[in-house]
Amino acid sequence: MSNERNEEGYLPILGNGELLISAVTKKFGGGETEFPRTYEESKKNIVNQIKTLKEKLRSIPDSKRMEEIVLTLRLNKKFLAKSYTPDTFFRNTDLENIGSRRWIYESTTNSEMKEYSKLHFIKTDEAGLSKLVDVLESDLHLTNESFEKDVRKIEEISLLETSEVIQGFVNEWTEGNVEFVLHPFEEDNEVMLKRFIRLLVETGVNEDLIKIKTYSGGPNFVTAVVNKEVIKHVSDFNPLRTVHPLKLEFFPQMRGNDGDAQAVLPPLGKSISQIKVGVFDGGIDESNPFLKNFSKENQSNIFPTAINGIQHGTAVAGVVLYGDLNQYSNNTQLEDPVIFVESFRVLPLKNPRDLDLYEAIDYIENTVPNRHDIDVYNLSFGPVGPIVDDEISRFTYALDMLAWNYRKLFIVAVGNDGNSPAPFNRIQAPADLVNGLGIGAYTYNYQDGSKIRAGYSCVGDGREGCKVKPDICAFGGDGKYPMHLLNASDQQKVWLNAGTSFAAPIVSSKAAEILGRCNQFNPIVARALLIHAAENPNNVDSEIGYGIIEKDVDEILKCDENKVTIIYSNSMNPTGLAKLPIPLPMNAEITNKVEFSWTIATASKANALHVEDYTESAISDTFYPHDKKYNLTKKSFKTLKYHIINDKEAISTAIKEGYKVGSLPVTSSPKQYQTEQARRGELKWDTVVKKWKNMNISSLENPFLVLHGMGRNGSNDRIDYAVVMTISVPKYKGNLYEEILNEFKVLQPVGIRSRNEIMIQM
Repeated sequence: MSNERNEEGYLPILGNGELLISAVTKKFGGGETEFPRTYEESKKNIVNQIKTLKEKLRSIPDSKRMEEIVLTLRLNKKFLAKSYTPDTFFRNTDLENIGSRRWIYESTTNSEMKEYSKLHFIKTDEAGLSKLVDVLESDLHLTNESFEKDVRKIEEISLLETSEVIQGFVNEWTEGNVEFVLHPFEEDNEVMLKRFIRLLVETGVNEDLIKIKTYSGGPNFVTAVVNKEVIKHVSDFNPLRTVHPLKLEFFPQMRGNDGDAQAVLPPLGKSISQIKVGVFDGGIDESNPFLKNFSKENQSNIFPTAINGIQHGTAVAGVVLYGDLNQYSNNTQLEDPVIFVESFRVLPLKNPRDLDLYEAIDYIENTVPNRHDIDVYNLSFGPVGPIVDDEISRFTYALDMLAWNYRKLFIVAVGNDGNSPAPFNRIQAPADLVNGLGIGAYTYNYQDGSKIRAGYSCVGDGREGCKVKPDICAFGGDGKYPMHLLNASDQQKVWLNAGTSFAAPIVSSKAAEILGRCNQFNPIVARALLIHAAENPNNVDSEIGYGIIEKDVDEILKCDENKVTIIYSNSMNPTGLAKLPIPLPMNAEITNKVEFSWTIATASKANALHVEDYTESAISDTFYPHDKKYNLTKKSFKTLKYHIINDKEAISTAIKEGYKVGSLPVTSSPKQYQTEQARRGELKWDTVVKKWKNMNISSLENPFLVLHGMGRNGSNDRIDYAVVMTISVPKYKGNLYEEILNEFKVLQPVGIRSRNEIMIQM
């Protein structure tokens, strides 16, 4: 950091928190879930279901099935968690588990109440079903206790219902572009796809317009323009997981107007930033004086130009560089921007009838791995329509895999259908990605000027793996308070418009600047910092997510004397445990309440075959406020709480009476986001979590977090994570910042490059 900044009293956030981390052991408890029926009852149910199932299978024509068939194994509602997957059952039978998603059934007590459980897709042949019946009916004791427990979890073995295949269509839909998702069939995959394409062509679908994308270890994606009759005809194709509509508005919110003459002057262009943001959009007007020298159009022979595409892309690029032009006073000459825009034109599409964006996604997948100089990408476009919980779109999956494989941060607009009735106001793909940020828009309340969600901005929840969506919101404007944008059609005037398209690049600019000015940070840290800096009076909700981000990067990267932020950046193994001390100085003369807030962000490999287990890794956290207060437990007796030093005699007496001391101190539950899924314990698999806890100083001594790495679907990948911890003592008369540095000497102010250090003189 420059000396000038030190003289100004600027206090950078503290880094090296990972040097405080140590190993820890912890015992995991929990009783066994009660089973809905006995083994004999469960066995009888399954045998009867298989007999019925075999009759149904004989009625499926050869054109709509393979030799191996895909069935559903549905678990009772008590066994939704990943730990209840019937692995022993699969190992002892010829049923291959090839994917999963949740399933919904009506409660027997209230027909209007929906309840959820898990559905596993299993692949086998008729011989495999017969073998299963033999095992279940055998008296040869081939089973074991674990197998019997797995059988007791099973509610039903059946075929997927047509209503479960067809998802997201409104009643008025008659024809359009759709995306089919099909199960992988290994060496028979090509044969399976040809069989499916033949079905489409037989019903009049133009084969030249059918596009296919396969992923190793993932599902098959097929898009085509079809009508209702086609969907009805192919919906019972056995390897088909789902079909959902795809609708694309190439350039959302293109309802803007030319405003007054440009009130600000373009930069002089004496210096260019080394920090880059990649913008996938409709291209830019390189001749615009506000973009000239500060952007580059990466020419593509694939995608044509269109004036509305250039208009949209130019506006987005302008926001990355300058934000809303209305924030500047008249006749202000703008400074050379601290960001450089790399524009990639992916709209409009090469084929005007290609409404599914597959060409654009292909281009993105080919571009990102080769651009080692770009860590942050902005996407202000995508298919229209709410996300579907039970399936993933190719666009979302592609971005999540790119983010995971190449450590990039994708920042995506959540969509502009927030005024539609639920559920059509829900966020749109690919903003449901779990390894990036989905950005909503805020505007101002007409009555009191307070900040509120812009009515058009789509709302959450997100999907399993990142339930809080939008992640954060930036200013997007509305009809009364439009954004002032660069104008490609008339460079002398501003373009007045509003939308999440223009909120997203505000965040993209901040993310890139954080990474460019702090060399020790990675995209996971930047993501955690942005979410941590966002403010929501409700802490978090489905309207503006974790809140509104208005702070500039200097504000995000600074501390106050009595409000100190520490960064921990590290990695851990699945099942690993790590103790993160919270550096609250015990020598400080604090008498007030202490406020803690922390944000944890991880990156996870995505698994599109297991949609409700989409994230293959995550980290759970537990807060321990006092390292000397422990619980002592004894079955059927009241839990005791003692101080291990002050209450030694009482502890010794309790141990003699049969009490056991906990392996870790007493925990304390912080505030956190609670959706219905969170209350059932599923939010723990999210890649981001933000929590808050206020405590009296008398209840605190050497507080710490314990992080627990978790992997599923066989994942053994190391888990990269970032923790942003803020300690605030608002009424403290001392200097918390200096006291933390004095007591925890491994912590150091983060090195922040000054403006001059990131700019190259022309």
